[in-house]
Amino acid sequence: MDDYIYILEMMVQTIDGMMNEPIGAYSTEEEAQRWLEAAHDRFTSDTVVFNIIPVKLDDKPPILELTEDFLEKGLAYQLVELYNNDVFEQMVEEDGSFTYQLKAKYQKNMESAISKNLKRGNQ
Repeated sequence: MDDYIYILEMMVQTIDGMMNEPIGAYSTEEEAQRWLEAAHDRFTSDTVVFNIIPVKLDDKPPILELTEDFLEKGLAYQLVELYNNDVFEQMVEEDGSFTYQLKAKYQKNMESAISKNLKRGNQ
């Protein structure tokens, strides 16, 4: 991986969520790993986690690739993927229309995500 740098990231769990902070950039994964271990020895709390992120120099950020793919495929594709992954059920109503029900195992996570977003919007 010649054209990469390795970002050492510190993630801290706070009351409001996760805070991410880059704390170093290194030319080799080994060097990043060495500093990760040193930082891990210093911060022993369960609320602090360290991560190494390989980043290709002068390349399109991966998040842009992901969002372009998401937008390119469109909502219909996303719904079919969710259906194929057994996230929700398709039902036929008495009038012949289709409705979709989120499966019980996903409801709690979705309710939590929605309530967090509603709380942020009301502040």
